[in-house]
Amino acid sequence: MLSNAATTALLLIYCHAGCSTAFVITPQRGVSANSAAAVCKSQPASSSSHDVHYDVTSTCLDMVSSRRNFLDETMTTAALSITAAVATTATVATPQPAYAKETIEITPQTVTAAFDAIRSELTSPTGVVTTLSNLIDTGSFEDILQYTKESDAYFRKAKMGKAKKLLTDKDVKSNATLICNAVTFDLIGINRASRPGKENREDQLKYLDELRKDIEKFLELESTIVFE
Repeated sequence: MLSNAATTALLLIYCHAGCSTAFVITPQRGVSANSAAAVCKSQPASSSSHDVHYDVTSTCLDMVSSRRNFLDETMTTAALSITAAVATTATVATPQPAYAKETIEITPQTVTAAFDAIRSELTSPTGVVTTLSNLIDTGSFEDILQYTKESDAYFRKAKMGKAKKLLTDKDVKSNATLICNAVTFDLIGINRASRPGKENREDQLKYLDELRKDIEKFLELESTIVFE
């Protein structure tokens, strides 16, 4: 855009006749550079100074309007981009609804079922205690490594964890947590005593006995449950 501080600007224009004429544009006083453009009325080519004084014509207004339209379109595009970005961020940041944890109704039936599942692992021929005892007797170290990992998930975490939720006394529930942790350590002890280069039958049997005792301790907590 032309500046009011500039007094003279050179503009080269090519004529329709094929010749070029140099013009000197002199801004008129009082005309804003923001609304004026370099469209002027030329003097004859014989003029010695080739001075041309411009007016604000309809052509000038068209050029200014075109420039304003370009700026408006640019600003609109930028605004839409920002709006889209904000909308996307808002969508991503929208918190997901919280789901309540599953609760188990404490009844004589649910308590009996939960603790019977643990009791079965202690006394059943296919329970965790008997299975580990058989694997130790046969020296199946690789199977022991795999089975102890699986037992911690399906037995300690799933079955004992479910029964622990049914305990009604806060202190008893805290004690149950300690027993569950002890079961994990028992399984880890059997696992370590079965690793390559560290196979130790004596340690295997020691931790198996600890596992049996910890399960029995946990089963004793069933009698503390109070039904409403």
